Amino acid sequence: IKQEILGKTCQELLLNQTKESIEKNILLLTDWAETQLKVLDMQGKLRVQQKLIEDKETHFQNVFMPQFIKESKEANENFKQTFKKVKELLKTEGKGFEDILKKMVYELSWWNKCSESQQKNDEFLIQIYKPLKRLISAYEDRVKEIQENSKYK
Repeated sequence: IKQEILGKTCQELLLNQTKESIEKNILLLTDWAETQLKVLDMQGKLRVQQKLIEDKETHFQNVFMPQFIKESKEANENFKQTFKKVKELLKTEGKGFEDILKKMVYELSWWNKCSESQQKNDEFLIQIYKPLKRLISAYEDRVKEIQENSKYK
């Protein structure tokens, strides 16, 4: 608003400018120039923020959602099997696996504290499925490592 009001006045001054009118209204002209600069600066900042939001929306739709859908599908398809495997591994109590088994117990205790509705939620399901899957993989890698090391004893 300030830019528009000052702009009208200053445009009239500039159309009929004389040395005397410029000297007399120099403060008004500089105020208008500073206001224009502030407005342009604010427009630039707004465009940057708008571009960031657009980039976030694009990333959400093109990267996050496809990945989430993929992980959700995998978790829903394999959760029962993974959960059963973890329960079986916890019964083994093998030497050299204590750290992995403790992490499995921790993940299961977290899962058991979730309500039934939370356990049906895809986000919660992914949050338990992924760590359990990694822990099973770590357990299997440890088994291979122990078997490999036993060859050299």
